[in-house]
Amino acid sequence: MGVGAMSVVWVVVLLVVLVVVGVVVRRRSWPETPAFARPRPVTSPGGLAPDPNAGFFTHRRFLFRKRHFFVGTGCPPVPVADFSSLDVLRREQPVRIARYGIRVWWWFGEDFYREAVGLGADDVRAWVRERDRKRLARQDRARLLSAAEESLRKRDSE
Repeated sequence: MGVGAMSVVWVVVLLVVLVVVGVVVRRRSWPETPAFARPRPVTSPGGLAPDPNAGFFTHRRFLFRKRHFFVGTGCPPVPVADFSSLDVLRREQPVRIARYGIRVWWWFGEDFYREAVGLGADDVRAWVRERDRKRLARQDRARLLSAAEESLRKRDSE
């Protein structure tokens, strides 16, 4: 083998070593998966449900860069490319944050939701608004019943 061929071999070997080292360093810099976010089978595909465990966190391990990750129930950490624009959009419309298997996570308003039936942004908005209307109606009914009971107690005590 000539000197030129040997130098090509060394360059290829060096590149392979650099790629392997890069992959190992990147994997080690990946954040740990919390227990609630470990993948689990979907027992029955369900409609939209709030996910109280879902949220974002930042991680600075790889090359000291600040990276945003999303994590949810059954969803290991997923990198989020443009966190700031998603933060603005979610105030007006549901934003699809992540997909893992058949599950999808949405961010709308102040809450996160997960589903496994293939809903669109309009479906998510309608479901959340309906849920809010029902919650307000329950609160109004509870206040009305409480006021009625108080009125009856006052009348009976007179």
